[in-house]
Amino acid sequence: MPNVSEKIVNSVIITMAARLSMVLAIPTLTFLFWLYTGWQAEKFDKVQDQVEQTQKTAQQASDQSIRLSERLTTVETKQAEATVSNERFQNATLNRLDRVQDSIVGLSNTVAALTATLQAIVEDKRRRPP
Repeated sequence: MPNVSEKIVNSVIITMAARLSMVLAIPTLTFLFWLYTGWQAEKFDKVQDQVEQTQKTAQQASDQSIRLSERLTTVETKQAEATVSNERFQNATLNRLDRVQDSIVGLSNTVAALTATLQAIVEDKRRRPP
């Protein structure tokens, strides 16, 4: 009958092991789930930090693009003003050059008239007896 007693002992040990495993299964699963949740939370925090950093970088880029747009508008405005001013200056310079040219023509006519007058006086003096 040693077999029967061994069967009883094995049966009791197996039953105790089974009940002990049933009792410890839920706390073990809970502990494993808790570890997994902590690991996931850590990963989520890292991802959250990366998202926040990306958002800050995107906001900075947006702010810089707005400033750049404002500066570009300023430069374009000044360039347009400079173009208008340059055209005015060129027109004024051309007008002055036209006036100078007219004055030179007038002076040339005056010099020609004076030359003709002087020649006439010289001719008149030559014709007159001294």
